Amino acid sequence: MAPKGPMADPVEASSYFHPSGGAPYAPLRERVVAQATAMGYDVPTMTEHGVAWADDQDPFGHVGGATYIHLIFKCNFRLFESFAKALKHKYEGLFRATEVGVLTKTYATDLKRQVTYPDCLLTAARITEVKPDRYFCVTSIWSYRQQAIVAETSGYVVFFDYQKGKIANLLEYGDVYADLHADLTERSKTSTALNEKWVQDNPKLARKNQGPKL
Repeated sequence: MAPKGPMADPVEASSYFHPSGGAPYAPLRERVVAQATAMGYDVPTMTEHGVAWADDQDPFGHVGGATYIHLIFKCNFRLFESFAKALKHKYEGLFRATEVGVLTKTYATDLKRQVTYPDCLLTAARITEVKPDRYFCVTSIWSYRQQAIVAETSGYVVFFDYQKGKIANLLEYGDVYADLHADLTERSKTSTALNEKWVQDNPKLARKNQGPKL
């Protein structure tokens, strides 16, 4: 069935590429960002990606798995950048991997729904647990047109001393590293509380975000 309304015009349907963000996508974007915020995802590090016909789709006409991974790592890199406020002068060492930095240890991705061009995607991360030498994180991708999570990654990142070649315990390193641990711990508590409340208040939407049973 051909799309109706403003999405019936191909230029409007891909208007997320326009500097204005595309009028048809404004209410879709607003609802998804509001939902992600209420679910406890980190707002300052959210990222947006407009699906490109040639770059993002596989031979079957769907957004390929590699694109999801690229978007997830892009968002998580912005999450790393948010550590600068706590690390202050030590952030450059993390960014350049010359002192205590970060290392993605493991992750698993659940592809929940197929996405096709045209569409625009929001990626957001939330920290679920923090330990002295690592933190656990969930990163989700929403489709504006489907108004649902289409892919989700869970895993953990370790703090690594690149000078000594070993995992770093932030509390033992103290100073700004202890400040970073405290900041991440507080973020995790806030995120978890918001997420639990949202799931309790929105059981139908929570089931929708789980994707179809396969």
